[in-house]
Amino acid sequence: MARKDDLPDMIVSAARYAFSNMTALLIGGIVIALSFLIIGLPFFLGYITRCMKEIVRGNGVMPEWDDIGQMFVDGIRMTGVFFVYVGIFIIIITIPVVTVVIFNIFSAPLMVLLSTLLLALTSAIAFCLLAVAFFASWIVYASTGSVRKAITARRVMGFVTSDPSSYLVALVASTVVALLGVVAMSLFVTIPWALFVMCSAVTFSYAKFYQDTMKSTSHALDWLK
Repeated sequence: MARKDDLPDMIVSAARYAFSNMTALLIGGIVIALSFLIIGLPFFLGYITRCMKEIVRGNGVMPEWDDIGQMFVDGIRMTGVFFVYVGIFIIIITIPVVTVVIFNIFSAPLMVLLSTLLLALTSAIAFCLLAVAFFASWIVYASTGSVRKAITARRVMGFVTSDPSSYLVALVASTVVALLGVVAMSLFVTIPWALFVMCSAVTFSYAKFYQDTMKSTSHALDWLK
């Protein structure tokens, strides 16, 4: 089970995993680029789902881009989960957006400024919380194969709260990896591959949390039902 003092090892292991298969990394960057056009999104989500499944089984190397059919099916399902989260995000920021529009109509500059700041703050908090929940949902789907379970709040929260200390390690490790990815993306041409490395490393952190924690607790048996 991961401990707080395991954080450096978690970051190093996540980075090592992201570069464990250079051919898969090369293809992954291309798929990420196509995901900007939506075309590659199901394949990317399906591949990361496969990574999660194999990490949980103990495979520490990124898989090849094969078994495309199952990968596409998993990707389509996770695309649906992804858009559920997008919809929740839109609902959350609707009130701040409406407030900005109303104050603009009535030409109230100060209130426009305040409501814009509220919108920015709400958006940032909602994005961070939903991003954390989305990766938890992803693990739920990878573990159960059920979209319904992946969008059930109780199951997602059950994953997050199963071992808060260890989950914090995974979360902090993922944040560090994401920040490093942002730095790498400062070179425009590397953006698709930096994003793929970032997502692969974050995936490793969350999947290892599941492997080390959820499968070693009796709570996991109830959580997977």
